[in-house]
Amino acid sequence: MAMVRAGDALCLVGNHEDKLRRHLQGRAVKLTHGLAATVEQLAREPASFADELAAFIDGLFHHYVLDDGRLVVAHAGLIERYHGRSSGRVRAFCYYGETNGERDEYGLPVRLDWAATYSGAARVVYGHTPTASATWVNRTICIDTGCVFGGALTALRYPELELVAVPAARVYYEPTRPLARASDQPPAAEDERP
Repeated sequence: MAMVRAGDALCLVGNHEDKLRRHLQGRAVKLTHGLAATVEQLAREPASFADELAAFIDGLFHHYVLDDGRLVVAHAGLIERYHGRSSGRVRAFCYYGETNGERDEYGLPVRLDWAATYSGAARVVYGHTPTASATWVNRTICIDTGCVFGGALTALRYPELELVAVPAARVYYEPTRPLARASDQPPAAEDERP
């Protein structure tokens, strides 16, 4: 919050922040996927901090269109026709990606691979579904490499398109679905630079 206020960072809202926001508003949400630990930590803070946090989350964007439309950043990605738009459907895509309504063997939603058919001009940087390595697919890249699950914290330097990854110090939360090993996935591909 301090970095955003100082103008040193941009911050997006994702599915976990949205769920925390709803909890802070007094709405009933399941305290799963680490939210119980967050709520416990917040209980040790002054009530004014929870109010400040709720206001901060309320002020976050669900996606950014940057560099004159050449870069889009969204928590779970974003198809081209939604770039720069705002609606419940766009927000849901930004938070969760696109699902087919089914659940996998771990009880998690089956997500559609929107990046496989992406053909937009903007590069799209996203996360939400951890992968063993950040790999370019059709000008999109998922940089969620599962730090919380013991993977790495990965960032994309832009406009250099350079990936920087720092291994997690430990497993902070056990994943519901096992993470694929890096050897099970193709190596990070070089992006097609114009």
